Amino acid sequence: MIKVVIADDENRICRLIQALVNWDKLGMQVVSTAFNGLEALRAVEKEKPDVLITDIRMPGYSGLE
Repeated sequence: MIKVVIADDENRICRLIQALVNWDKLGMQVVSTAFNGLEALRAVEKEKPDVLITDIRMPGYSGLE
Protein backbone atom coordinates (compact mmCIF):
# COMPACT_ATOMS: atom_id res chain seq x y z
CA MET A 1 0.00 0.00 0.00
CA ILE A 2 1.34 3.43 -0.95
CA LYS A 3 1.19 5.88 1.97
CA VAL A 4 -0.04 9.43 1.32
CA VAL A 5 0.11 12.60 3.43
CA ILE A 6 -2.10 15.55 2.48
CA ALA A 7 -1.06 19.03 3.64
CA ASP A 8 -3.13 22.17 3.15
CA ASP A 9 -3.97 25.01 5.52
CA GLU A 10 -7.60 24.82 4.44
CA ASN A 11 -9.34 21.90 6.13
CA ARG A 12 -12.02 21.75 3.43
CA ILE A 13 -9.38 21.21 0.74
CA CYS A 14 -7.89 18.28 2.66
CA ARG A 15 -11.35 16.75 3.06
CA LEU A 16 -12.13 17.33 -0.62
CA ILE A 17 -8.94 15.63 -1.81
CA GLN A 18 -9.63 12.68 0.48
CA ALA A 19 -13.23 12.39 -0.74
CA LEU A 20 -12.65 12.80 -4.49
CA VAL A 21 -10.01 10.12 -4.92
CA ASN A 22 -10.69 6.40 -4.65
CA TRP A 23 -7.49 5.72 -2.70
CA ASP A 24 -8.11 1.98 -2.25
CA LYS A 25 -8.56 1.46 -5.98
CA LEU A 26 -5.19 3.12 -6.54
CA GLY A 27 -3.50 1.01 -3.88
CA MET A 28 -3.01 4.08 -1.70
CA GLN A 29 -3.91 5.05 1.85
CA VAL A 30 -4.06 8.55 3.36
CA VAL A 31 -2.09 8.10 6.57
CA SER A 32 -2.17 11.72 7.77
CA THR A 33 -3.42 15.21 7.03
CA ALA A 34 -1.69 18.41 8.10
CA PHE A 35 -2.97 21.97 8.27
CA ASN A 36 0.30 23.92 8.36
CA GLY A 37 3.91 23.44 7.39
CA LEU A 38 5.09 22.29 10.81
CA GLU A 39 2.34 19.65 11.06
CA ALA A 40 3.26 18.50 7.54
CA LEU A 41 6.92 18.14 8.50
CA ARG A 42 6.01 16.14 11.60
CA ALA A 43 3.63 13.91 9.61
CA VAL A 44 6.31 13.19 7.01
CA GLU A 45 8.89 12.38 9.69
CA LYS A 46 6.46 10.09 11.52
CA GLU A 47 4.66 8.36 8.64
CA LYS A 48 7.45 8.27 6.02
CA PRO A 49 4.92 8.60 3.16
CA ASP A 50 5.58 7.61 -0.43
CA VAL A 51 3.55 10.61 -1.66
CA LEU A 52 3.05 14.10 -0.23
CA ILE A 53 0.25 16.24 -1.67
CA THR A 54 0.89 19.76 -0.42
CA ASP A 55 -0.18 23.35 -0.71
CA ILE A 56 2.81 25.59 -1.40
CA ARG A 57 1.55 28.45 0.79
CA MET A 58 0.97 27.45 4.40
CA PRO A 59 1.76 28.93 7.81
CA GLY A 60 5.00 27.74 9.40
CA TYR A 61 6.74 26.29 6.36
CA SER A 62 5.73 26.44 2.73
CA GLY A 63 5.02 23.22 0.90
CA LEU A 64 8.33 23.70 -0.91
CA GLU A 65 10.50 23.95 2.20
